[in-house]
Amino acid sequence: MRSLWIAIFLGAAVFAAGCGGGKLPEAQKKEQAALPEGHPPTSGEAGGGAGPMSGSMLGSEGPTDGNALPLKLTGLSSVEELEHGLSMTENAEAKTVFEAGFRKTFTADPTKRDYQGAIPDLEKALALDPKFAAAYRAMGYAKFNMGFNVDGALADYKKAIELKPDYGEAHYALAFMYAMADRDKGVEHFKKAMELGVPDERNLGEKFYPDK
Repeated sequence: MRSLWIAIFLGAAVFAAGCGGGKLPEAQKKEQAALPEGHPPTSGEAGGGAGPMSGSMLGSEGPTDGNALPLKLTGLSSVEELEHGLSMTENAEAKTVFEAGFRKTFTADPTKRDYQGAIPDLEKALALDPKFAAAYRAMGYAKFNMGFNVDGALADYKKAIELKPDYGEAHYALAFMYAMADRDKGVEHFKKAMELGVPDERNLGEKFYPDK
């Protein structure tokens, strides 16, 4: 499975050309070149488009909430999504550490993103509430951006869906992940995300599922 993903993403290098790159180290530039069009640089630096759960470039569109780690107000990777995630647990401490991890992962200020720092917060949230689906979704995104961990991200997104089948943002993330590898799987998640009202901010329908 991993070799399949590597081959597909390497094959997407030409397809991804023109996505932008920012000032990334050479090794990370090579990783970014192998990503499907629209995926963020694994470093979390500005430039290079955005990911399955964000807009064109985090922080480039619309107002934010003014937090030290600001989020855009609506749509994917936003205050709106954070509030949705917080509603998935009754554990107050889990809510607190989840928000910390969510903001480190999705902050609208690309220079403040801290995927490595987000993981312990999200793991603690899951230790406090093992059924906290939103923590799995955020952790999957963080893992992917830490060393191109495709398998880890997929496992976490799938766990989020297992725990909460109507979790639109997690379905959308899976639709993005499968877009280059298994569109038959991806289209089911894409359709579900659209049914649940998730905005197609990455234009997956036009790019990957136009006839679905």
